[in-house]
Amino acid sequence: MDDIDRELISLLSTKIGMLMEDHSALALTIGSELEDEQANRMATLDQAAEKIGALVAAAHSISD
Repeated sequence: MDDIDRELISLLSTKIGMLMEDHSALALTIGSELEDEQANRMATLDQAAEKIGALVAAAHSISD
């Protein structure tokens, strides 16, 4: 693996961590919301999870 690949993986990993951090409070407090708001928040978490999954897949493809 060359330096550019390492840098790309580092950047992707940083973005993954930032998304996880941004959504952690939402995930931890979702149980205290009303049902309608829970559904909205779960949709937000689902979108974040999809983004995280795509970034992980990208990092994985670079490391192969």
